[in-house]
Amino acid sequence: MRVPGHRPRAERPWPVRFTVTSAGRPAAAIVEYEFVLAGQVVAHRSHYSFRGGFSDVVVWPATAVGYPLTFRAVVSSSGIVLNLDYPVKVQR
Repeated sequence: MRVPGHRPRAERPWPVRFTVTSAGRPAAAIVEYEFVLAGQVVAHRSHYSFRGGFSDVVVWPATAVGYPLTFRAVVSSSGIVLNLDYPVKVQR
C-alpha cells in the first residue's frame, strides 16, 4: 500500500495505491477499507476486486479533523487476509 502521508487534508483527494503479487506475478485480490478510532471500527467503505494493482482516492470528511484515526485496508488474496493499518490525523 502506498499513500502520500499521515496527515491527509479534509475534503481533498488522498490517493491510495495497492500492489499484490504472488511469486513475482500480478495476483487477484480484493480490498476493503475500514476506519478505526480507539481500536474500534467506526466505518466500512468500498469493496474492489483487481489483479496486480489498484488505485483509488479517499476524501476524508471535515468531521474527521483532529481525531487519531487508522485507515485500514483489508486485502484478501489466495486465501490470505492482511490488515494494512496506517495511522492518520486529518487536517483542515
